[in-house]
Amino acid sequence: MYSLAGVALLGVAGMFIYQALANSLVYFIVPSEYAAAPAKYDGRIRLGGLVEADSINYNDKALELNFNVTDGVQTYPVRYSGAPPELFKADTGVVVVGSFDHETFVSNEVLIKHSAEYKPAEGKQVSVQELKKALE
Repeated sequence: MYSLAGVALLGVAGMFIYQALANSLVYFIVPSEYAAAPAKYDGRIRLGGLVEADSINYNDKALELNFNVTDGVQTYPVRYSGAPPELFKADTGVVVVGSFDHETFVSNEVLIKHSAEYKPAEGKQVSVQELKKALE
């Protein structure tokens, strides 16, 4: 009797764990993967690619950023509400989180790929002590 109740309890717990994990999964895809099977990615996804040159349009009064993300094969327009990240610029690697609204990707998060290499501003020499102090 107790073993049957234990198995039932484990089954219910397993079902809850499965649902929690399934709802929190966010696929990472590139534009051409989405174009190949748009129905497969219904819901929240991470779309990665490059910010297309000459596609950036930022309205600072409405805090609305529009740009295109491409993987060199397929391109999609992106709409983001908020200020752009500091390193945001054309031909930069970007990951946008959100979902598609018809052919436009509506994002609520923009992540910029940047180099892990530190380079001081042109013509400025930085000492090791200054660099350590800045990193602390």
